Formats: sequence, C-alpha cells, structure tokens
Amino acid sequence: MERADLEQWKGKEVSRLLALVETERRYYQEMVAMLPVPLVVLSADRHVSSANRAFRQTFGLRSIDLRGKPITEILPSDRLIENIRDAHVSGVPHTAFPLEHEGRQFSLAVVPMRNWDDEGEVETLLMVQEAVGVKAPAAVPEAWGEIPAIVWQADGATLEFRSVRGDVDRLLGFPAAHWTETPKFFEERIHPSDRTATLAFYRTAIQRGTGDASAEYRTMTASGGTIWVRETIRVNGSLTGVMTPMEQRRQLENQLMRSGRAEALRGMASKLAHYLNNPLMIVTGYAEEMRNTLPDGDPMRGDVDQILTATDRISAITAQLLNYTRRQANAPSPVNVTRVLTRIEDKLTYTAGEGVAVQLHSGDGVWAVAEEAQLEEIILALLSQDREDARERSVVKICCETKTIVEHAPDATLAPGTYARLAIHDNGQGLEETKSVAVFEGFLAKNGERNAGPALARAYAIVREWGGDIAFFSEPFRGSAFLVYLPSCAPPAEAATVMEMSPALAVETSIPEVPVEIPRETILLVEDEPGIRALVRKILRREKYNVVEASSAEEALEMASTVAGRIDLLVTDVMLPGVSGRALAEQIREARQDLKILYISGYTDDDAVRTGAIPPGSKFLQKPFTLGALVGKVKEALGPT
Repeated sequence: MERADLEQWKGKEVSRLLALVETERRYYQEMVAMLPVPLVVLSADRHVSSANRAFRQTFGLRSIDLRGKPITEILPSDRLIENIRDAHVSGVPHTAFPLEHEGRQFSLAVVPMRNWDDEGEVETLLMVQEAVGVKAPAAVPEAWGEIPAIVWQADGATLEFRSVRGDVDRLLGFPAAHWTETPKFFEERIHPSDRTATLAFYRTAIQRGTGDASAEYRTMTASGGTIWVRETIRVNGSLTGVMTPMEQRRQLENQLMRSGRAEALRGMASKLAHYLNNPLMIVTGYAEEMRNTLPDGDPMRGDVDQILTATDRISAITAQLLNYTRRQANAPSPVNVTRVLTRIEDKLTYTAGEGVAVQLHSGDGVWAVAEEAQLEEIILALLSQDREDARERSVVKICCETKTIVEHAPDATLAPGTYARLAIHDNGQGLEETKSVAVFEGFLAKNGERNAGPALARAYAIVREWGGDIAFFSEPFRGSAFLVYLPSCAPPAEAATVMEMSPALAVETSIPEVPVEIPRETILLVEDEPGIRALVRKILRREKYNVVEASSAEEALEMASTVAGRIDLLVTDVMLPGVSGRALAEQIREARQDLKILYISGYTDDDAVRTGAIPPGSKFLQKPFTLGALVGKVKEALGPT
C-alpha cells in the first residue's frame, strides 16, 4: 500500500484496524498460553520473546526470569542451535530430536515462523516434551498422533507439502513420507469431482497473501475410498492447514435432510388423500346409485361401470397415500441381528438375483431393538434387485457391527451413542444425487409393476419408528450403500416371552352378528362436505333409520341438546372445521353416556383413531367406502359391543 493510499484513511479507521489486529493477537497468545505442551517463542537472536505456563513450570522459571534470556542458558545444546539455524535457512521444521539436560530427557521440535509485527524477521517456535519412561524421540510423535486431525505445511507457490503431523496413517492411510515426497499429492488427495473447485478456491486465497480459508471436500484414501473432510488453511508467507474428518457429520446432515423431506411428504400425502376422498366418495356413491336404478340390459350400465372402475383406481392411489402416512412398525424388542442374517442367508442370495455374489460379514452377537419379522423384511427390501441403482451389480457385501455415533449435531435424527449398524454395499450402476435423495419417497406403484419404491419407503418408516435411521449413499458407476442404524441393546438375560398384543394394535377377526329385524334407531350424522352428507343421509334413510344431520360440530352439539328421545349412533367425520369429530363425540357423551359412535374419514391427524385405538363402543370406517360397507358398519356399531 502506498503512502498516498494511507493518507486517505481517517485516524479513527486506522485505530479501529489496529485494535482488531491487537485483539486477534491477544486471542492467539491466550490460546497458546493455556496449552499443556511447553512452548517458547525465540527472537532472531535466539532470546526468549514469550513462553507459556507449561514451559515455565517445566523448568521452574518465572516470567521475569525468562524475558530476554538466551535459550542456551535454559537448554544448552549445540545441536539445538544447529537445528534452529537449519530450520531458518531451509524453512523446514525439525521435529522429535532428543536432548538431555540435568538428567532429564526431552524431545524438541523447532518450527520457523514470521514475526507478528515484522514479517521480515524470522522467529522460532520451540516445542518441548519431557520423555518419562520412554525414549525422547518418541514423545512428540505420540502426542501428535493422538490428535484426531492432520496438520500440515506446504509451499504456497508450488503446493508441495513440507511437513505433516497428526493422525496421518489412520485418516487417509498414506504415510507422512508420501505427503512430502510426492510432488502432486496436494491435488491428488482431493477427489476428482471436487478437485477443480477446491484448488481454484485455495489459489484465490493464496493470491490474497494473508488470511484464513476453509473448504469441505471429498478426499481419496490409500485404499481407494473417499471420505469427507473439512480443511482450514492459513496463508502467511507459507501455507499451513488443518484437516479434520467430517464423514459422520455429513452423514447426520444427510439423514436430517432426508427425514425433513419424508415428514413433509407424509403431511402432503395425508392432506392429498383427504382432499381426494371426499369428491371420490360422491362420485362412487352416486355412480352406484345410478347403476342400481338401471335395468340389466341398459347400455348405460357399461358407462357407469367404467366410472366405477376409474374410481377404484383412484381409491387404490388414495389407499397408498394413506398407508404411507400410517404407523408401520410393530412393537420392538431385543433382536439378535447376527442370528437373523445367518437364518435368512438363502433368502439373501435369492433376493440379490442370479449371478450376484452375497458376502456376509457379521460380528458376534450384535443385538438391537427391533422386531424380527419386520427386520427381515427391511433387509430383503434394501437388498432388492428391483432397485434402479442395483442394476448390473455383481457383488453385495453385508456387514453387521456395533458402531458409535460421536458427533453431536443439532436436531440430528441420531443422538450420540451406540448403535447396531447394518451396512449393505453393492457395485451396481448407482444413482445421480438428484435421484438418490428421493430413494425412500417412491411409495406409489402401479399394480403388477416391479418397483422397490414402496418397500423402501416402508422400511425407512419402520426403522425411524424404532428410534433408528437409514442412510443411503450412491454414485453413478461406483455403487450404492445403505447404512441401517438401530438402537443397540444388551442380550436379554433369558429368552424373551411372546409379547401380548397391544389393544392399540389388535385386529378384529370377526363381525358381530347382524340382527335380522330392521332397526329404527336415531342417527346423528355430522359431515362438513354437503355431497357426502346428502349421499350418506339418503342411504341411511333408505335403510329406515331416523337421520338427524349437521354440517359442523357446533351445529351437532345444538342438535344433541334439542333432539327429543334417544340418539343411538353418532356418525361423524374425524376432520371437522374447528372442533374435531373425536372431541365432539366426547362432549356429547357427557350427556348421553350410552351413545355409540362411528368415525368416518379419509385422513386423520389423530394417531389413536388412525391405529384403531378408539374408545369402547366406537367404530371407524375409512373413506372411500362402498354403500354396502357403510350400511354394514352402521349395523355393526349399533349391535352388541
């Protein structure tokens, strides 16, 4: 910056800039001061500029004793001076060289660095680690290896690594020597799909000259795999970076996004079914009435039959919509996942398809909270050869193990903890990202169509209801992977007994006997859709019932208080404007305790009604229904309970 440019700055702006720089310096000074590793910064003439608390405690010195003191008075060593000179000339740090002082063994690392105030002056960062019970050279590498990250330095011009430390072998699998001795490794470690954008971003940061930059990208491992990492670089003459794995974080974010999509789709499906069912009921009901009035030879009967065939097809679609919104899971209990896989091994081979090798790797006794029959159904659905991404595959690998989630992500579908993880990998043709995000959303299927969508949607819903989750990853021509997480549990102390079926899940297997005589009970009909209300009223009156009708809960409450004599049955839509059908029934029952209830609806937010856990003396009829089904359910509701 030239002097003319500086003169245009106001004094207040310069003061604010200097204050920001000083604040940043104090931040890093305080951070270094609290580190448990002994650190000391040496000036160009190798005098102590600053030292942290750990360094002072290691050598029993006070701050006033250290200020301006030559390092040779604290650690006299010709090799130390030689390594400091060499590091300044070459720009390459010296790490893990031993030094003995007063009977104590130390391991030292020398790192050249530029002065904060004057970039033309080179200072020295000296890290000291006392070796206790081990040889000194091993102390510093062990400390670095415990860090779950990779810390590196590189040449900003050539992008060649100068040094690398940390959890190098475990994270990527390449040894440190490979980083520093392979000229193109800086770019080769980045996944080809992310390489161009990431390198362009880094080069732009380097051109700025100073500052920090962060990027998230996929990196290549020594085994040929890929993992997501986050890397933060600092440009200050040379290039320094810290790489941390974020595979689990990305997975949790992916699952949270998928969960949000599923919830939104489930809500839309419920509403859509509700909106379709009302006009569908009107069309179906009046078409049935029309056909019943036509003689057998009338050509119009064929036209009406076509209408009814079309309504049946629409009814099948609304049934799929409603099925997608309902609870899918059976009550879970401890399940030996390993035993399930072993028991169904032949089914796995058959489901995978001809010519596909199934490789099963399962840990000993992996237990999870699930339901055995549905768990088998889920595994076979995920293995299905009917999936689009599974085409052209030749190998499927299934692995079962105990896995720990250590990442805490806000609102994540999986909390930190231990899970039983079932991994299903194949080498099929894979999917583009736009298709892979919707893999659990294909719940609609035509009759006779070979489509894995509904089974995958059901598998996802069941696992989520058990408190687990399913992750899905796929790349074109690189295969796909399902990761099923189930809550882990300990093996039961003894064989589990057969659980009694909950009343909420009980299925009626018989219909009460219908009385022969024609009843003449009074029915209060509550339906806000005029067309459906008129149709139901017509059918019930034709069956000789006394029908009193209302279009809202408020109107029904008024009717209930003014009708003389008994009201034997309340037939009400669950979803009414304002007060719900269930709340209406409870209010009327306060005055008429012997009232029987028949709920009708094409959609309901009320889980109790939706799963059949309705109050005693009540029945439920799902829209769309035939006129015969309506009459039968009314007689059933009025009969003995």
